[in-house]
Amino acid sequence: MRKPTRTREIGRGERILPGVWRLRLPLDLPAVPHCNAWALQAGDGIVLVDTGMHDRGSMTHFETALQKTGHSVDDIRLIVITHAHIDHCGQAPPLAERAGCEVWMHPGWKLHARDAPDLDETIEVALQSGVPEAPLQRWAERRRGLGSGQAGTLYADRDLLPGVTIETDAGTWQVIETPGHAPSHVCLHQPEQRLLISGDHLLGRVSQYFDVGFTPDPVGEFLDSLDKVDALDARLALAGHARPFTDLHGHVEANRTLLARNLDAVRAQLRTGEQTAYAITRAVVGEHFTEELAAWQLAMTRAWLTHLEARGEVARIPGTPADHWALLEP
Repeated sequence: MRKPTRTREIGRGERILPGVWRLRLPLDLPAVPHCNAWALQAGDGIVLVDTGMHDRGSMTHFETALQKTGHSVDDIRLIVITHAHIDHCGQAPPLAERAGCEVWMHPGWKLHARDAPDLDETIEVALQSGVPEAPLQRWAERRRGLGSGQAGTLYADRDLLPGVTIETDAGTWQVIETPGHAPSHVCLHQPEQRLLISGDHLLGRVSQYFDVGFTPDPVGEFLDSLDKVDALDARLALAGHARPFTDLHGHVEANRTLLARNLDAVRAQLRTGEQTAYAITRAVVGEHFTEELAAWQLAMTRAWLTHLEARGEVARIPGTPADHWALLEP
């Protein structure tokens, strides 16, 4: 008997609050089936927060989702980007051109644009981290020929910094700098309704990722950003993935707990001796390690090691073909 085929994802739009709609946009990424953009009523138009990534059929999915909210691209008066990852900003240039509107984004996006590694540089970092050549080449072959996820050239008309406000029918939104996940990351806070557009800083389920190599200690930045968000006393988070959620303090604490557990696991592994970042990844991730998710898992380990290095707990030992890491004596 023929197995049933998987239902094909399409763009969806749903009302969350008066004047606030969620656009659920499909993604073709490992373990990330969709992302959220947010449409906020603003007079006779909308403010669009995030855009989804550019891929085959992605603009059709976006337009389908937006249509379900009773709007079209012509209604977009402003595009606001929570952070410069392709699943959040990939369609910003063509949408802004079609709508005739501006794009606002934190100036940290320039770090992504200036220092974004190409595939050969990513392979070099992986080899230096101790990744065996055979699985690395299999991963690289899957990556070659794939699109960047970014339509056109990313740009910003205005820097999205604290003090900048966004006017909507739901109220005035304030910019909260929350680096860590990405150097360009911001959250948007509406204090009267106690709403937070949290991007990827806080998600519906506890899941973490940190950009490595752009700033000295992204994990440290993330911890500081958790403190900022915790102090806001928001009651509802509109996240970049999954459904909106309450109990923001509980999510903040769960993120702190997960990070502390992973850092302890790295320390424990290094107590057994010097190791490469890849070896630490395999040990810490354990049975959950897969080639499909290896790039993300290795990036997390490198972020944890960078944080412990900044705290003076570990040291990198340069080597050929791979660097090793050692735990320092307290």
